[in-house]
Amino acid sequence: MLDFDGPVCSAFAGYPAPEVAEHLREQAAAAGVRIPARLATESDPMVVLRELFELASHLHEPAEAALTAAEVQSVATAEPTPGAVEFMRACVETGRPLAVVSNNSEEAVRAFMDKHALGSLVRDVIGRDKVSPRLMKPDPHSLRLALDALAAEPKGSVLVGDSTTDVEAAHAAGATAVGFANRSWKAEAFRELGAEIVVHDMQELAEALLHG
Repeated sequence: MLDFDGPVCSAFAGYPAPEVAEHLREQAAAAGVRIPARLATESDPMVVLRELFELASHLHEPAEAALTAAEVQSVATAEPTPGAVEFMRACVETGRPLAVVSNNSEEAVRAFMDKHALGSLVRDVIGRDKVSPRLMKPDPHSLRLALDALAAEPKGSVLVGDSTTDVEAAHAAGATAVGFANRSWKAEAFRELGAEIVVHDMQELAEALLHG
């Protein structure tokens, strides 16, 4: 299983995450939601989406639609993370079925995969649940859907991700966590959470699959 934003590409390369977060706040405020101080400067759109759901669940549908549209717009100019395509190809070459499991929308993931002709390298795409953002990672919901799609058992399966929530979700699902430390500070955070493997380059994982 492979996370999207980070290991595959920078999902907010074309539409910076802080700007998307601000757009979601503005949309909610225009609908009458009082934005609490704790949320006023939050730069992560996923956190904003989740918090807005708790504040005004009846406005979740337009918030979800706005975030999905922003993500699709953003990935239109994103490029694959170095080593990501090689990793996906190595999975295919070594007979390891692969699913992308993301807190980003399925629409954005598939738009990116289609643009770069990568769809044949993955068995399935599991994106953010449209009904409840509570089911985003670190909740293991999406991983369990992916394991079902892959007909795989948690033991012997791995999730490659670049956030602490990926590590937490992997362990909650009973899978192995591979932390992709694309920032220097992440390596220690992953180890503190018990990530079984920490890498700094997606190419490392491709080489490990191909050559052991």
